[in-house]
Amino acid sequence: MSIKPKVSICIPTYNQTTYLKILLDSIDQQTFSNYEIIISDDSITSEVKTLVDRFHFGEKLKYFRNKPSLGSPSNWNAAISKASGEYIKIMHHDDAFTAATSLNEMVSLLEANNYDYVFAGSKIENVKDPGQNRVHRIRKFNRLLRKPYLLFFGNSIGGPSALLVKKKKFAEIQYNPAFIWLVDIEYYIRLFLESSNGNIISQPLILTHDAAEHRLTSTILRDFELQIKEEAMLYDLLRPKVPAITKFFMQVHLVRLFFKARTRNKELIILFKQTPPLLNIYFSLVFLLPGTMVPFQK
Repeated sequence: MSIKPKVSICIPTYNQTTYLKILLDSIDQQTFSNYEIIISDDSITSEVKTLVDRFHFGEKLKYFRNKPSLGSPSNWNAAISKASGEYIKIMHHDDAFTAATSLNEMVSLLEANNYDYVFAGSKIENVKDPGQNRVHRIRKFNRLLRKPYLLFFGNSIGGPSALLVKKKKFAEIQYNPAFIWLVDIEYYIRLFLESSNGNIISQPLILTHDAAEHRLTSTILRDFELQIKEEAMLYDLLRPKVPAITKFFMQVHLVRLFFKARTRNKELIILFKQTPPLLNIYFSLVFLLPGTMVPFQK
């Protein structure tokens, strides 16, 4: 009779193996060994499968090929749905553990205090410019637990790879496929609304490779319309639930995004179910003062 693993390390993969190898090597080095590895592969080639077969995880590793590809974040949910462990540890294919004790530290903190979830700090390595390397430490976490909607103003937590969560407690909470850019923020907000029984480890236990060409983030940063679409969806979801003063500053945040992009494309307002009043004021000023803005070029 097989014993269920304590942790399911869920890895959604797509068309790259350089950083995936770093991730698998870091898993192989973990002192905590009661885990399974679930790989849900969206690749159009056999490159990922070829790499996986070079490792010797035995029955610990389960590989699934998606035909057709599911896309992000549906591929994340697919990997999680195949997990049999007590805890879910999603790891993006270009992230890794920073130390051999990373997984053990997260599991130990969660179990010692019966937390529902634990986040860890992240070490960010810029693959193009090492001078931009940094350590991301989660700050004001307790405030976010009390007021999850503050995540609208920015992701102060980090990527999903920073999270270890109880599967049973949150089996029904999936990553929302309507989002791509803000999918982690929207998920964290629902997670915190469901339970405030969590904590953080300030040390950077997770490694994230930033600025790599294959990263979806690099593409989205060039797509302002997609960014605004998701900001609008998140604003519409939170608007009825937040205090008036917070709603005002959410609108200020949106105006700053439009101003930063120097866009005069008023048609983007239709992305909101209810147009934020401050955006109406913004566009009124833009068109009253021609020449102060340049049209946004996608």
